[in-house]
Amino acid sequence: MHHLITKIGKGQRGVRDLTWDESKEAIQLMMEGQATPHQVGAFLMAMRIKLESVSELAAFTASTRSYVASLSMPGDSNVVDVPAYGEKHNTIHVFLAGAMIAAAAGAKICVHSIGNATAASDLSRILTELGIPNDLQGEDIPVALRELGFAYLDLALYHPPLVRFLDLREELGAQNLFHQVARLLNPIRAQSQVIGVAHPPYLEKFPEAVSMLGGHRLLVFQGVEGFPELSISTPALMRELRDDRVVPVHLKPQDVRLQLGAFQNMAIPLPSSTMSLPAQEAAIITKVLQNQITDRLRDWAIYNAAMLLYAAGQVPSIAAGVPLALKTLESGLAARKLSDLSASSSSPPTTFPEKKVVHA
Repeated sequence: MHHLITKIGKGQRGVRDLTWDESKEAIQLMMEGQATPHQVGAFLMAMRIKLESVSELAAFTASTRSYVASLSMPGDSNVVDVPAYGEKHNTIHVFLAGAMIAAAAGAKICVHSIGNATAASDLSRILTELGIPNDLQGEDIPVALRELGFAYLDLALYHPPLVRFLDLREELGAQNLFHQVARLLNPIRAQSQVIGVAHPPYLEKFPEAVSMLGGHRLLVFQGVEGFPELSISTPALMRELRDDRVVPVHLKPQDVRLQLGAFQNMAIPLPSSTMSLPAQEAAIITKVLQNQITDRLRDWAIYNAAMLLYAAGQVPSIAAGVPLALKTLESGLAARKLSDLSASSSSPPTTFPEKKVVHA
């Protein structure tokens, strides 16, 4: 590990990118406990300062993938991989409503994330409040996608070694390369990915890294608080990878015939003495899906549903996804999807043989 740290930590003039093999070696040394805690911290912070090259991102991800079996769904081109590894502090997790609207309209959405005990609210607790399973494992994920069109994968259950390094965020005070690896992981090996990032350099790097990993379809953009959410109040800087071609996109709500909103339309509810924040968010998402909200908040959910429908290949453009998402809400299909997902939590889990783990 020493020579790898030296290579990326020589300072502005001496720093060098790792080769593909060196990047894989670094992951192996950290994953298998051969690097000391001090070496891990030094490597992650040096890489944080240097920033990962495209090749490093792809190699780190490929090596990390090799430690667990994929949950692939061959032939299902309308499955969308949606990693959610930002940290929400100021806005509602509206992309959950968007994902369920898209699922009700025919898409298959696989969301993966981790619980965040230090945050006032996170996806796992909101799903619990909605009565939707947040502990699916193994082949239960593709089964849920085929039968219900939506599945949540807890990364702590799927890839515990990776989560150990994500947990270092609190100790190191910053995200590290594994947060980008988690975004690129694509456990279901979906043909389409939707990724939200906080830092502009990854807009350029992620499409190339996904292409190196064998991907062909990606929407990556600066999301709300780093989440895979388009903002209703500000334009989105986006890159679309499609068939080995990367296209820059500058998208705003007016482009898809939605009114521009304000930040207040996305803000978390005021503190309540009777309900936790996850419970309040769940109540809001339920009202959106039941079409009981008709303001900019509903438009925000529709906007994100339309984006997911486009990513799934259900519509030819994001603009074309807006009327489909609205129709899905007004017809009651979105409310029915929420009911079906909630009912699935009471079903007995399917038992499958244990998958063989493949190491790098």
